Amino acid sequence: MAFVDFIAVVVLVLFLVEFLRLAVWGGSRKELFLTLALFALTLGVWLIYNASFVWGWDFYTYFSLAFAVATFFLSVFGLYRLREESKLEFQKEI
Repeated sequence: MAFVDFIAVVVLVLFLVEFLRLAVWGGSRKELFLTLALFALTLGVWLIYNASFVWGWDFYTYFSLAFAVATFFLSVFGLYRLREESKLEFQKEI
């Protein structure tokens, strides 16, 4: 495994652990959506890097990239809806 892949896997696992911590034990929904958005961005960048230089572009890469893009947009949409629900609470956490 290349050093870049090792770093990407460690970062993705840390994002998943943080996401599960927030989802299971409770936390702010804003942190949950932000963690999910950052996970999706990291996954997308790692997939594009590996598809461009290591694996090549195939169905599984496109499918995984579509998952990352959909996850990112859904979490951004969730953040937008959260901001619309309570603007004072959203800005208070910043």
